[in-house]
Amino acid sequence: MNEQSILNALRREEFVQFVAKAYEQLHQCAPPLNIAWYIRAICFRLQSAVHEPGDRLVITVPPRHLKSIIVAVAYVAWVLGRDPTRKLIVATYSEELAREHSGKFRRVVNSDWYKALFPGMVIADDRLLEMKTSQGGGRKAVSVNGTVTGLGADEIILDDCLKADEARSQTRRDELKNWLNETLLTRLNEIERGTIISIQQRLHEDDLPAYLVEKGYEHLSLPAIAIERERIAVADGEIHVREIGDLLDPKRQTREQLDRLRIDLGPQAFEAQYQQNPVAPGGNLVRLEWFGIYEEALDRNCYLKVVQSWDTAFTAEPSSDFSVCTTWGFLDGKWWLLDVFRKRMEYPDLKRAVLRLNRQWQADKVVIEDAGTGKSLWQEFRAERTLLPLMWRPEGDKEERLIGVTGQLESGKCLLPAEAPWLEAFRSELRSFPYGRHDDQVDSLSQFLQFQLSRRGWVEREYTPEGRPRHVIRPKRVARRAYVERPAA
Repeated sequence: MNEQSILNALRREEFVQFVAKAYEQLHQCAPPLNIAWYIRAICFRLQSAVHEPGDRLVITVPPRHLKSIIVAVAYVAWVLGRDPTRKLIVATYSEELAREHSGKFRRVVNSDWYKALFPGMVIADDRLLEMKTSQGGGRKAVSVNGTVTGLGADEIILDDCLKADEARSQTRRDELKNWLNETLLTRLNEIERGTIISIQQRLHEDDLPAYLVEKGYEHLSLPAIAIERERIAVADGEIHVREIGDLLDPKRQTREQLDRLRIDLGPQAFEAQYQQNPVAPGGNLVRLEWFGIYEEALDRNCYLKVVQSWDTAFTAEPSSDFSVCTTWGFLDGKWWLLDVFRKRMEYPDLKRAVLRLNRQWQADKVVIEDAGTGKSLWQEFRAERTLLPLMWRPEGDKEERLIGVTGQLESGKCLLPAEAPWLEAFRSELRSFPYGRHDDQVDSLSQFLQFQLSRRGWVEREYTPEGRPRHVIRPKRVARRAYVERPAA
């Protein structure tokens, strides 16, 4: 087998190699593509999607990092080359951009090297925005709010479906979500097996990527500057370890260029588009540097006390609030955040979740807000004698409650894990409060901090900093408390 045959075999089987050749076709006067690790990560994940029917994937990456060429152009060409019967719809925010991507796709599939690579993929009907193969597959390009008729879809690609200058409009964001649900997704030939891939830059906390991730889509987030240590797959059996502060691609954008962009765009726009974190940097009421970090959670028995703080909601409707339970363990004079449970649930499921998490963590105290479903839970638990939670009566509005306990955070009394599946959502909500979409995790946090502040001696009086029992008689509780043992009649 000669060198060209080996290259062709690689490009047919390894998507990242195909991307490099497609880039060369589209940028013939430019140097060869620098295949940075993040390009390998995107290509590896997209290649996996080919073998996973029903895949739901969101990729967020800064502007000018080849996302459209990789997904809207090269990925579609590669998929159709391997299977000309596939039907793909590619959606973007404007017809002009849709035409541009379609033109690039045409240049790739009409090239001699592509025809030699995939001789079975022949364009039989070429109308730019809708190209059909001789075997019944094809690529249809659409713009947001445009009509989607004719070609069904085995795969839907969402590429930059919201313009940056429209991201602040609630109306435009809602229109996009409605069009996606009521028009575009109805074109999937098979709902369960149809693939949906979204590649965007973040623009707003309530943008399309956030909406899809909330629906359960897998999320590959690639900020320009790493904000946490990450392990990201770039090939079978190969992991790229990204340390805090690492740049996504120093050859494409240096630190000096990113610093200039932060000044030119302003901190909020930079955090959204380049850091994939559309909230005010540093937070509004809470600063993340107030929290300490622990590397690994210990066994439950290592913690002197475990407390769970519940903020309960009413229903499982998509528009309702979440029910949230934060679980905290006390050790070495600090409170470790061990777990965050966050889910929309109907009342019976909520009740089961409270009991299950209490058993799982062997909580010493379960604190529930003395309102709404919290009252109902207390009444049923008392009647069944299954659990006696401590009912907490909130005072003041949400902001006042959090402001009242920020001193506990500033003192470094609370620790977050270095890694956890729920960590980013928790941190994002803290950063965006009080202007974010959700505040249920914040409510659970502030309730816990109020509880432990009022019960400051609960742990300290029983144990030394080394964890040894003090064996002292606990003094009587002070009468003035912000909590009650049961709801008022």
